[in-house]
Amino acid sequence: MNPKQMERYLKTIGDQSRLQLLKALEQKPLCICDLNTLLDVSQPAISQHMHRLKSDEIVLNERRGRWVYWSLNRSHPHYYLLLELLKLLPVPTIECGKEENPCK
Repeated sequence: MNPKQMERYLKTIGDQSRLQLLKALEQKPLCICDLNTLLDVSQPAISQHMHRLKSDEIVLNERRGRWVYWSLNRSHPHYYLLLELLKLLPVPTIECGKEENPCK
């Protein structure tokens, strides 16, 4: 990775919202509606963050029926570095399966 690529990687993971999303994905794959309960922002805003993370190959997505589940890309060259950084953050509370969660 050259310095320009490293700068982009650090800018991508350096966003507070994206760090929270990555920390949640560290636990297990989640769909957008699960991630939406984590951050108090709109579903399109979450999608924008996920698109940025996907474009830098930090996350992967997988379609399961009607829903798309997101997970950390374990084959990313800096996956283990990311895990070490995520250890510094508190574990978020995600209330999957709530009645108001539209995907459950």
